[in-house]
Formats: sequence, structure tokens, C-alpha cells
Amino acid sequence: MKKKEHKSLLWRILLVLLSFSFSTIVQAQNITVTGSVEDQNGEPLIGVTVAELNTTNGAITDIDGNFSIKCVKGSTLKFSYIGYKDVTKVVTESKLKIVLIEDSQALDEVVVVGYGTQKKGSVTGSVTSVDAKAIEDFPSANLSSALAGRLSGVYITQGTGKPGTSASFSVRAKGTPNNSDPLYVIDGVVRDKMAFDALDASEVANISVLKDGASAAVYGARAANGVVLITTKKGGNAKPTINYTGTVGIDVAAMIPETLSAYEHAVYLNDRAIQGYLNNAIWNPNVEQQDPTTKSSWYTDDELAHFKTTDYSFLDDAWKTPWSTRHAINITGGTEKVRYFIGGSYFYNVGSFDNLKYSKYNFRASIDADVSKNFTVGLNISTDNRKDTKPNWKSDGDRDRMNDLYKGLLLRTKMIPSMIDGMPVGNFIEWHPLMLISEESGLHTKKWQNVNVNATAEYRVPFVKGLKLKVQYNRTLDNRLIKKVNFPYEMYNFQTAGTNNHYIDPSNVVVSTKTRDDGNYVFKENQLAEEYQLNLFVTYDRKFGNHDLSALFVYEQSEGDSEKFDAQRNKLITWEMPEFFGASGDASESIVGAGSVSESGRLSYVGRLNYAYADKYLLEAAFRVDGSTKFAPDQRWGFFPSVSAGWRISSEPFFSENIKFIDYMKLRGSIATLGNDAIGGWQWMARYGITTGAVFNGLSYGLEPKEVPNPKLTWEKSTSYNIGFDSRWFRNKFDFSFEYFYRRTYDILDNLNVSVPTTFGASLPKENYSEVKSRGFEVELGYNDRIGKVDYYLRGNFSFANSWWSKKDEAENIRAYKSEIGQSLSREWGFECIGMIRTEEQLQQYMEENPNMTIKGQKPGLGMLIYKDVRGPESDEPDGIITDDDKVVIIENKVAPITYGFTIGGKWKGFMLDIFFQGMAGHKKLMDFRGNGINAHTSTFKYYNDHWTPENTNASMPGATQYKNNEASSFWVRNASFLRCKNISISYDLPKTFVQRIGIEKARLFLNGTNLFLLQDKVKWMDPEATSISDYPVMRNFSFGLNITI
Repeated sequence: MKKKEHKSLLWRILLVLLSFSFSTIVQAQNITVTGSVEDQNGEPLIGVTVAELNTTNGAITDIDGNFSIKCVKGSTLKFSYIGYKDVTKVVTESKLKIVLIEDSQALDEVVVVGYGTQKKGSVTGSVTSVDAKAIEDFPSANLSSALAGRLSGVYITQGTGKPGTSASFSVRAKGTPNNSDPLYVIDGVVRDKMAFDALDASEVANISVLKDGASAAVYGARAANGVVLITTKKGGNAKPTINYTGTVGIDVAAMIPETLSAYEHAVYLNDRAIQGYLNNAIWNPNVEQQDPTTKSSWYTDDELAHFKTTDYSFLDDAWKTPWSTRHAINITGGTEKVRYFIGGSYFYNVGSFDNLKYSKYNFRASIDADVSKNFTVGLNISTDNRKDTKPNWKSDGDRDRMNDLYKGLLLRTKMIPSMIDGMPVGNFIEWHPLMLISEESGLHTKKWQNVNVNATAEYRVPFVKGLKLKVQYNRTLDNRLIKKVNFPYEMYNFQTAGTNNHYIDPSNVVVSTKTRDDGNYVFKENQLAEEYQLNLFVTYDRKFGNHDLSALFVYEQSEGDSEKFDAQRNKLITWEMPEFFGASGDASESIVGAGSVSESGRLSYVGRLNYAYADKYLLEAAFRVDGSTKFAPDQRWGFFPSVSAGWRISSEPFFSENIKFIDYMKLRGSIATLGNDAIGGWQWMARYGITTGAVFNGLSYGLEPKEVPNPKLTWEKSTSYNIGFDSRWFRNKFDFSFEYFYRRTYDILDNLNVSVPTTFGASLPKENYSEVKSRGFEVELGYNDRIGKVDYYLRGNFSFANSWWSKKDEAENIRAYKSEIGQSLSREWGFECIGMIRTEEQLQQYMEENPNMTIKGQKPGLGMLIYKDVRGPESDEPDGIITDDDKVVIIENKVAPITYGFTIGGKWKGFMLDIFFQGMAGHKKLMDFRGNGINAHTSTFKYYNDHWTPENTNASMPGATQYKNNEASSFWVRNASFLRCKNISISYDLPKTFVQRIGIEKARLFLNGTNLFLLQDKVKWMDPEATSISDYPVMRNFSFGLNITI
């Protein structure tokens, strides 16, 4: 019995020892490996993939290049990062330091392309991109403004600094007179520019622009004008990271045109009277002319003396220092199986006068989860809320340039004050700009609310290596509210003084009041739009030896509908209650608009095949079949194919062994056909409008036909050709890319009324008829290197593009000079100015040589511009008078054919400097203020000071009397080329030893300055980017910011 107990005890001891040994072995096999990954220069690499081979186990490096991974001792870890050679390491210890060496055969970025991503080295189309990090510190209301000059072949201009205003955005040369906006795609979903501008830089990971037909072909019927792809941020397999960015800044007008002082304005009006008097005496020698000095409009010596010491400014009285602030916070992280991103931002910008402001709130949350080894689901939810507030002024409509209101502030006479004892002065003026910008006269408010849900599910088919199935569903709800309020306001007329009562008496006595009434109402318009997009993806990616094959097939369907309603109530009781219930309840004072409803649908099939042999020979073929309800059933479908190829010539021995200073070179070319359906839909259907009819015990209503339908209406189409190369030189320090493109856009929607006899009574529908051709080239280059501990870089891009009519509806008997065939789409017609009549002798000689001369019915006179007599109404010979038949092309390009930008920057220890310049060239501008509209209450610009008078015959400007001097002519044309310092950014990373003591992983301070100065400015009188000299000005911004990572 004791023996059995002894054996039992022995077995128990052996079992415990065995268990202990086994657990020890297991614990010895599983260890936690930590370490860091750096490049050759000792800089940490962020986002390096760390994978345990032959398992699904992995991690990525954090912002400091550090990683941590649990793995089996003796296993192999693989470190990979795009642009660097892979490194494998057998795990023998728990601490590792990895150095990755740049791979000259790989490019250092992944490019987002249609429905996926590609290594830049594999791209055969024309794609330009920018990392959102380059613009994340910009205190900009929208992405468009921050991208100006940073993308080759992309034309971006910011013509005004009004809070919230978006910049114009186009790709390459304009290929159609119709809508030429690019297509915007956010996370694989087609959106619009409003959605693009709603994004905050903090939620964006990458922005790519597809410029040629091959790269954009997968978007088919909407890609003819280029495609802008935006990828938002997602989480990763890393510890939770909180990042905060905050900025606050002030705005200063980049340029405010100088205007005449009160004294100069009065002299100008006197000079105008003198000029009129002299010319009338010449034209009508037998008619006695009244001496202008005896008229009540004349500014007498005492009044001139008063204005020499008195100068007011409506603009100065209204002006306030604009300021802006932006705050963004993101939380990102995850595990091997679940990855998340949560972010929110707030932007607020106050304009330069009251009731001019813009605010934007953004929120985005995304999560990706591996439900199993082969099945991943994702959800991305975002919302934005924007509010734009500005004065309600009927003459500006909805223009963000606000050029009429700003003109009122800029050019309102300086002879009177804007306010006296808080009362708006009404002497000599018809409407009061300072009352318009006050809430008392009303506001124009716009609100946008957008909610977007994007859900995905991806299945990696385990029994077919490289095969993936994916479904994506997106739904968008967009709600927009426009509110306009208008209320009459009082102005006060004060007692005047001076011989002719031209200035306000110092006693400030009110003699009368007057009411400015531009309407008394509250107007509201509401639009609700919903849209969904469903995509089914099948992708295959596999490598067989030297053969690399990938394929894509996409089914896409989308539908959208919107409903708009508007109403107005008149006779508000008070401006303090600007709502429907605060207006008259009388039904006759209520107006209900017609409203509108719309719906659209689209069905598409997309295919793409990529093949590469030995990473040297690249081929891509793609197609898209689009069906749209915008066109009649038998014209509804369009087929848009493309093919492109590339040759990585630097991988050939004959190249690499003989041209050693070029590390990488790829030749590429493409051809594609694309479409454009942004030309107005439903014109294939008969349209009717409601009209009144006969009266039978009351007014009856019926239908009347509208324009004639065209059932053959279909897409505009374009065929594009692109060739180019990408290269890297001198041990990858210098990169250089070049490409040339040619595009033919045909079946352009146009009216064919010109070639139709005038005896034809009806209006013809639009037809697919016209044709435009475009061509150009683009260059991108960069250089980066290190001197000691200083890293520096230079980057630049240059683009040239133009377009011209190659087919257009023209009358058979059209005169040659009127033909637009072969001519630019952005020409400007006017008269060729050949001089100015400065003396009576010159006038007499001119009339002797041209005895019947009139300029559009006006006799020539002193101080007048004279134009070249080119032709007559029926002849190409001069006919002795100036009419519209004498107009010639005075500007070949109103839109810049040349755009460029370059960046100089560097970093040393924790400091970083980045200086960015943007320029445009090759275009001209016609000055829009040409002497018209000047009177007692409206002044003009300083350059008119040097105008013609009998004592100033060599003046640079014509006389003060308008006559026909304001006609569009070469006299008013200016070179619009400019080079602007767009941004200077200085930042400093606080020492880690300092910030980590207070629980902060990383902290950075930065200063930003935008639109700082012009290195080249040929216009001088106005900002070269502005449309009009009276536009609300472009702003310089000076901001200070802080970025913290926890």
C-alpha cells in the first residue's frame, strides 16, 4: 500500500515538473519585441509595416518610428515601407533597431487612382497628388484655396477673400464652353465641389487629380474635365493617438485700390464740366454754351478749400480687422482586428465689416474590423454644418465677390461723413453702404447640413489566391436653407454749406429725412436632396514569377432626388423679428414660389486590367459603360474605353549600365475616350409651362409648349492622348517628370441658330455639334539633400495649356474676321486704340483726315480716345466711322495658359521652414472701371488723377467726360501675369524631453502667412487674381498655431 502511494506521489511530482517545463518552454517561445525603424539619415519612419512571416500577426510603427509586436522567438519579422527595400530579421532578442535603405527601383508614395491605389512606379496615366500634411496647418475655410499652385496642370484661383469663399478649380485647358468642372470623388463616392470644400484638412489623407483620359477613364461619362480623388483618414494597428491642431489669425487686405480724395473728386467733376464745355463749343459753334462755373454743380473755390482739409471714408468707417480660428482634434488607433478614426473640426472667420462671417463644423468617424481572417467590414460616418452670413444687397445677388456693395464702400464720395451722431447721412447719395451692412436693413444667410454614411464589406476568397469581393453602399442627405431679409431704412439730410451747397454745414442740423426702400420682406428657400451609390467590386491581384496581373470589375448604380420650396412674406413689422410670423398676415402679402423637384439615376459597369512583366513593361486597359436618365432611352448608354502603357527603361541593362546618373526612368503613354454629361438633362423630353387662358366665370389655366425637344441629345465626348516620362536622378535626390497632352472634345452641346435662316420662326433645340481642341505640357521637378544636419528641398511645377474652336455653328456667308474657328475660347473683342486727342490742333487735323468720323455716333473731341477704323458693315476696307464692325480681338487669352508654383524649404533639428510661390502668366485683363458712373456721390480710382485737361494734355488717362472712352479697347488691356508668395510656414518641434514630462508625446508650434506679397504684378491697380477692381479684396492671413500629439 505504501509502495502504491509512493508511486502515485512520484507521478504527481513528474506531472508538475513536466507542466512547469512545458509552460517555461512556451513562455520562452512567446516574447514581446520592441524597437525602432529609421532611414539612412537616422530619421524615424512612420507607418512601416512589421509582419511576422507565415502568420497574420503584424504591427506598424508610430509617429516616432517605434513598434511593439508579440511573436515567437526564432520567427522572422519582415519590415516593409513603400520606397524602401524590405528587411527581414530573425527574432533572437527583444530589442531591435532597423535601418531601411531607399530602393531606387521603387517610388516613395502610393498614388490613389480610380477605385483603388497603385504604386507610382506602376502608374501609366497622368496623376498628380498632394499629401494632406502639406496643407493641414493652413487656416483655410476649404481645400480648394489651400491647393492653389501645388498641383501641376490644375488651375486654381482665389479672386476674393470673403469668408467661406471657395477658389475656382479646373484641370488642364478648358475643353468645352459648357460646364468644365472636374468630377469630385470622396472615398470612392461621386460627390460635388460643395462636399469637397466642406472637408477639413485634418480629416483628409490624400488628394489626387486624374488629368488624362486613361487615368480617368473608369469614371467615364463624367470624367472629361478631370477627376479629383479624396481619401479620408482611417485608423491603424497602433496605440490610441490623440492629435490636436489649433490656429488663430488675423486678415489684412492684400490690396485696396486707392481712390480720389474729396478735393480730387471735386476737381475731377469740375474738369469734366470744362471738357464738356470746350467740346460742345467746338461741335456747336453757333450755340451759346453756359459757362460751367456759373452752374450749381460747379465746385467753387471756398468749397475746394474746404475739401482740401476734409476727407471722409465710408470704407474706413465700416472696416474691422478680420480674424479667423480653426481647431481640429483626431483620435486614431486600433488593434490587429479593429482600427478606428474619430475626428472633428471647427472653423470660424469674421469679415472686414459687420454681419460678414462664415462658420463650419465637421465630424467624421470610421471603423474597420476584421470579422474573420478573410472578412472585413467598415463604416465611415461624416457630417458637416456650415453657415454663411452677409448683407442682403439686391445688386450683388448671390455673388461672393460682393463687388457692388464693396464698390459702394470703396467709391462712396469722401466729401461727406458716413454718420453724424449715429445718424446715416443721406446728402448727395441714393443708398447707404453702412446701413446695408447693418442688421437693420436685412441679412442674407445660407445654411448647409450634410450627413454621409459609407459602409463597406470585403471578402478575401481563401480558395482563390488574390481574389477579393467587396460591396460599398453610400447614402447622403443634404439640407440647404437660404434666408433673405430686407427692411427699409432712414437716411438724414443735413444742412449744407458752401457757395453751391456741396458740403455739410458744421452745425449738423437735420433738415429732412428720406427712406431707402429696396423691399420689406423675409424670403426663405429650402432644398432637401438625397442620394445613394451602390458599388460591387471584384478584384484580382496575383503575381506569377515575372508576371504581375491585376484586374478590376465594378458594378455601380446611383439614384438621387431633390425637392426645393420657397416662400416670401412682405411687410415686416420690425427688423428685429425677421421671421414669417413677424410679417403681415394678409394673404396678398405672401408669395409662394413655384418650387421644383428633380430625380436622376445612373447605371455603370467598369472594368480595368493591369499587366506588368518583370516590373519593366506595363500595360493597362480600362472601360466604363454608363447609362444616364439625362438622355433618351436610345441615347442613354455610352462606352468609354482607354489603354495606356509604360516602359521602365531604367531597368534595362543597356540603360542602367551606361547612364548611371539616372536611377529611375519610366516612359508612358495613353489614349482614351471620355464623356461629359454635365450639360443639362431632360432636353430630350417635351416641356410645358403653365399659362393663363380664357375667362369663364374666372381665369382658367392651361399648358403651353416650351423649347422644341431633341431626342437625339447625348454626351459630350473627348478623345485624349498623353505621353510623358517620370525619372529620378543623382541617387534619387532629383526627380523630374514631363508630359504632353492633346485632347479633342466633340459633340459639344450648342445652339445652331446662326446657320438657320431668319425666316425660320421657331427656336431650335440644342444639338451635339461643336468641337474644341486642346493641347499643352506639364513639368514637375524636385530636389532634396542634406548639408550637415540641415535637410533641404526644392520643388516646382509648370503647366502650359490652351484650347481653340475647331468646329462651330457659323453662317455660310460669315465674314472671315467673325469666324471663331481656330480661335481661343477666352478671347475678348474691342477696339484698337490708336491714341488720344490732346489738342485742338490734333482734333482739327484728325477731322480733316476723317471728315465724317463718329465713334459709335459720338463726334470726336478733346480728351477722347480714338480707335482704328478697320472695316465697314459690308466691306473689309475702312468706312470712315467707328462702329462695332471695327472691333478686333484685343485679348487672345483671358484665362492664364501658364500656371506654375515652387517651394523652397528645409529643416534643422526641430525647426522647419517652407516657402511657397504661385504664379500665372500668358493672359491679359480688361480693366472693368473705365471712367463710367462717376458723379457727385460716386468717386473713382486714384489712377484717374492724371486725366486729360487743357492744362494736362500729356496725361495718361483720357478726359473726365465719359464719351466713348469706356468702350472695351486695347487702351484698357493690362498684362495679368503675376507671381505671389502664397505661403510661408515656420514651425518648431518642442524637445521631447520637455513635452513628455507633461504627458505629451509631441508638440509643435507654427506660424503661417498666406498671400504675403507679389513678386510680379503687371496690373498694379488691382489684385491680379480678382475679377473686378471692386471685388471684396483677397486677404493676407497671419496665423499662429499649435499641434499636440498625445
